[in-house]
Amino acid sequence: MLVALTIIFLTIIYVGTLLLFMAGMTVRRRGMHTQRHRISIIIAARNEEKNIGNILTDLANQSYDKGWYEVIIANDHSSDKTVDVIEQHSARHANFKLVNMQMFPPRFTPKKWALQKAVEMASGDIILATDADCRVGSRWIETMASYFSPAVGFVIGFSQFGARGASQNLIERFQAFDFLTLMGAAAGSTNLGLPLAASGQNLGYRKTAFQQIGGYQKVAHRVSGDDVLLLQLIRKYSKMKIIFAADPAAFAVSEPQPTLKALINQRKRWASNGIVQLKLNIIFFLYLLQVLLFNAMLLVALVAALCTGQHLDLVLGCVTVRVVSEFAFALKSALYFKRTDLLKYFPLWFIIQIPYIVGIGLAGTFGKFQWKEREHSAQVKSPAAP
Repeated sequence: MLVALTIIFLTIIYVGTLLLFMAGMTVRRRGMHTQRHRISIIIAARNEEKNIGNILTDLANQSYDKGWYEVIIANDHSSDKTVDVIEQHSARHANFKLVNMQMFPPRFTPKKWALQKAVEMASGDIILATDADCRVGSRWIETMASYFSPAVGFVIGFSQFGARGASQNLIERFQAFDFLTLMGAAAGSTNLGLPLAASGQNLGYRKTAFQQIGGYQKVAHRVSGDDVLLLQLIRKYSKMKIIFAADPAAFAVSEPQPTLKALINQRKRWASNGIVQLKLNIIFFLYLLQVLLFNAMLLVALVAALCTGQHLDLVLGCVTVRVVSEFAFALKSALYFKRTDLLKYFPLWFIIQIPYIVGIGLAGTFGKFQWKEREHSAQVKSPAAP
């Protein structure tokens, strides 16, 4: 009986959360502010010779006045021709700047240090961040900047794995759909005034907000989280507003992981920061915990019910409720971001999701992963402050 009541309770909480996210997505904010800002775009790059030329070309062809923005690329010890590509673009565009990272301090992970130094040398009052493997439209800077009213300190931009119509394999399509739902949750929660997540592929913040919280100092030892941890630091330690940029002109496109192994490795890295939310945002931590518990309980209960026949109707009922609520949420996200083409992958995503969430959640919390040819542990501890 206790197991049955627990599953019912977790189902109600889970569905209720999805309904809240959907309610948040009834809001679609447009950037309305025409004040001209000095903008600094920062990119941390390591061994991105195949991709970085695309984003640099996009940034060179912006509608924003070139005299009002700069592009700072922090090279994180690349061993390929990444630097050559950057130098070619820098030679053609005076507002492009390359900074080569030297040894990073013991308290900092490499990417955090690269981004920290890029922000420190930025001349703009607004920082826009994206990744070396991303693409943005010609009005990206202009549109993201338009969301910065005087009270706004952080803007979350939408990013998608592969543009609509792009050629992708099944693993890449799965990622595109999965990330669409994650972005839906980010948009819905932010519009409700409870920002949970952001992506480093597309975000912006005031330099004063970054300085006010001490930059990445508090989370410098974490391998991942240059986006969501920064978001939560600004949410917790500043009084500035955080909003979601829903204008399609502010959207970005990123490259998905090409293989299942690479995907699992990436998601373990993302999940490694879940425990940190216990200190930064207890609401976010409890949300992540209930998602993990719900999936774990449902998986165990489903296996047990199929083996014993006990509570089978109850478990299948909860699964049915979940199917309906998750499809409704996926549909809302797809309409919000104009990616209804991805809805056909819902059945695959749903079947994989329960073991996927449990496995990634546990591996991301207790396991190891690789990133940029470096091996890391999810159990990294914060070193003593100097």
